[in-house]
Amino acid sequence: MIRVAETQGNTEVILFNDCSPDDSQRIIDEYADRYPSIIRKMRSEHNLGVGNARTEMCKAACGRYILSFDQDDVMLPFDLGGVIAMMDANPQYGASYSKKYLFNSKGLTGIVHGGALSEFNAFFAPKININAMVIRAEVLAKHEYFRPVPNSAINDDVFLMIRLGADCEYHFDEDNPRLLYREHEKQNSRLFHHEDQNPFRWMATYMTEQQPALYKRILANDPPKLTPKNRRWVLGLMGAALFLHQNESALVLPIVKKACEIAPDDYGAWEHRLLALAIAKRHDEFMEVFRSAVERFKGQSPSKEIQLIFALAKHCRSIREPLPAPMMKRYEKLMAQYTDPPKIVLDALKALPK
Repeated sequence: MIRVAETQGNTEVILFNDCSPDDSQRIIDEYADRYPSIIRKMRSEHNLGVGNARTEMCKAACGRYILSFDQDDVMLPFDLGGVIAMMDANPQYGASYSKKYLFNSKGLTGIVHGGALSEFNAFFAPKININAMVIRAEVLAKHEYFRPVPNSAINDDVFLMIRLGADCEYHFDEDNPRLLYREHEKQNSRLFHHEDQNPFRWMATYMTEQQPALYKRILANDPPKLTPKNRRWVLGLMGAALFLHQNESALVLPIVKKACEIAPDDYGAWEHRLLALAIAKRHDEFMEVFRSAVERFKGQSPSKEIQLIFALAKHCRSIREPLPAPMMKRYEKLMAQYTDPPKIVLDALKALPK
C-alpha cells in the first residue's frame, strides 16, 4: 500500500485503530513516524465496528478518490495513477474494481473473485470487489458510505455495493488484479457464517422497499419499458424478486424469462434463468436456453461463460447426469484462463514473510 501511495504521489494513507486490544497502535505509530508525509493516524476510544470505522475514515479523507483496504490483505503494485487518470477522463464511472486472488497459509487457493457487472445481479449478488476499489468520494457520500447492516457484524461492503448498483457505473479491470485476499480461520466472514443468508435477504428486501410500486409491477411480471434512467432499478428488482422467491418457480420463471428478453446482453439474467429452470427440473427448456446463452456470451469473458456452465453443472446434478464431456473440457479451459495467476500475483506471494 505504501509503495502504491509513494508511486502515485499526492496520496494519503489513513490508518484507523478501532480500539484494537493488540499491538496495532504501536505498529501504526511506527509507520506514521517512518512515512509522515503519507500516513495519517486515526483512533477510536470505543469499538465502532467495521462499517462505522470505514465510514469515519472516508469522511476524514481529503482526496477526490478513496480506496478501501483491509488490514490482513496484500495490495498488488498496480497503476493507481493510471486508474485515476482513466476515471478523470470518464466521469460516467463512479468506481473501478478488479479481480482478487484468494490465498491462505499454504499459498493460492485457486479461487478468484470478481467479474463483469450484471445489472440483474446488482441488488442481491454483485460480483464486484470492494477491496482495492477506487471510488469517487462524492459517490461514497451520496450512498451513505459504509452503512452497517442491522444485526450483522460484517457485510457493510456488500451492502454498499448493492446500494451503488442502483445508479453507479463501474469500470471492471479484468486484466490487472489489485489484491491478494487472505483467508484464515479467524476471519469474520467465517465466524459469522451462522448468519447464513439473513443479511443478504435483508439487503435485497431493503432495495425492494425503495421502489414499492415498481417492485409490485415486477412481481406481476409487468415491468416498464427500459430507459437509461430506470434500467438499473428494473433489472435489479427483477433479480431481487428471484432471490427472495427462488423456490417459487411459477412466480420467478416468467420474471427471469422477461429479463432475458428485455436485457439480452445481461449474463446474470441468463445465469439465473438457467438456475431457476434447473430447480424446476425443466430439462428440455433448460438445454434450449443454455445453448442460446452460451452462443450469446461465447468469447466475451471467461467469468460470464463460467457462470453459465456452473448452472449446467447444477442442473446435471439435479437430474443425476454427468456434465457432458465437451462442456467439462470447455469449463476447465475457461477456469484455467480465469484463475491462472499472472506474474505480479506470484511475485507478491513470494515476497510475503514466511
